Amino acid sequence: LMAVPSRAGHFRERMAIRNSWGSVIKQDTSLRLFFFVGKEVEELDQKIKDTFAMEKEKFMDIVELNIKEKYKYLVIKITGLFQWVYVHCNNPEYILKVDDDVILNSYLLINYLKKSKPVNSIIGCKVTNGTVDRNKLSKYYISKEEYKPDNFPDYFGGPAYVISGDILGKLYLSTSEVPSIFLEDVYITGLCRKYINVQAVGHPGFSCVTRIKEPCGGHFRNLTTGHPYSAGGIERIWMQLNHNITC
Repeated sequence: LMAVPSRAGHFRERMAIRNSWGSVIKQDTSLRLFFFVGKEVEELDQKIKDTFAMEKEKFMDIVELNIKEKYKYLVIKITGLFQWVYVHCNNPEYILKVDDDVILNSYLLINYLKKSKPVNSIIGCKVTNGTVDRNKLSKYYISKEEYKPDNFPDYFGGPAYVISGDILGKLYLSTSEVPSIFLEDVYITGLCRKYINVQAVGHPGFSCVTRIKEPCGGHFRNLTTGHPYSAGGIERIWMQLNHNITC
């Protein structure tokens, strides 16, 4: 199951995913793609509301969460995403959480999961010995009151990571036990993962760094993910990847 956090106005990003790496669901009915959209803090323009309603009805792949769209609430949104999957999906084998500005070589990822069959695992770009930001002016500031240690447990870069389906329930339920911090990737894949004793599996194909300059599809023959990319960039890279265009 491919779970994509998105926002109401990101029409172009969602279409780019449906037209590119998300299109694999047309070839394999065991795969599913859903977009998870929260509630905007400011009132949306009526045109955006109407367009969003039509898109939701047409594609039937958008889930609306009753959670405010704000960076500080991202961990609540991702927890809500996992709650929805836990309640509504029938034992998915794997859940890929992937942002809507990510290019994904879905064929490469599917082949990896079929061959390695990971269990009790989260897979992605593993960050080790991550330092807690104590700078009060930083977007990522966390106080000693919120989190006492100066380093985080191993976690995965937020743009994309895979959760093996066997841990979905206990990972979601752990969010009611583990004190929350607003850094979604650290909280879900670091603190909660460690609490339930799940393996952190680093995968070299998952990118933690910013995007390759002037990328083309050939760069992604041996890479699983990359970010951030525009909607047009995602479609172009996917086309080049599928037509074996060299860089």
